[in-house]
Amino acid sequence: MQTGNLRLYALLSTIGAWMVIAMSLAGALVIVLWAAYHNPYNELGLLTGLLVLSRLAINVVFLGSAIPVLLWVYTACANLRNAGIKGLRHSPGWATFSFFVPFANLYIPFTAMRELANRSAGEPEDFAHSSVDEVTSWWGCWVASAIVMSLVTLFTFIDAIPGVHVIVPTLATMLILMFGQILFAASAFFLTKVLWLVTNNQINGAVDLSEFE
Repeated sequence: MQTGNLRLYALLSTIGAWMVIAMSLAGALVIVLWAAYHNPYNELGLLTGLLVLSRLAINVVFLGSAIPVLLWVYTACANLRNAGIKGLRHSPGWATFSFFVPFANLYIPFTAMRELANRSAGEPEDFAHSSVDEVTSWWGCWVASAIVMSLVTLFTFIDAIPGVHVIVPTLATMLILMFGQILFAASAFFLTKVLWLVTNNQINGAVDLSEFE
């Protein structure tokens, strides 16, 4: 049973999550500065450059931090299965790779994480999909941020078409982007809550897996 690896992946994921939080909030601050001081007649100014760099940095940090999170999900789910817990609806592979499956990734990761949290806390199969505050908060912020970011991308794409202009002013689009980044940071924060809720329960809590190491 890989409880040692679980703790390591939780730690690495937490570090990555806090880096995402820091970069997202820094990006939000850059947007505030851009809105207050940018020169509309010089779209290639310093603040615009910082804005582009902040978005790039957030994406790089997010992609890097996703690796230990996926390893954690797989290990945590495998721990329950290897411990002989019955009635699990999500296999370790499906719980992990459902994040990459179109349409399925809108719901399956949420239900898999909710099952993981409940069963790790010792809940019976009938309560495997009961609400878990940390999981709901994480997924709600994640989905909301994805929707907001998609809107910003759509506005930007349409505005780039010659002769076509989005009815939403640039300033409003930037404020929407800032809101999306705050939601993104919130989702990373609640993810750390989920990580340690499950990790502590599996190692020291209602379902103690350490005896299987």
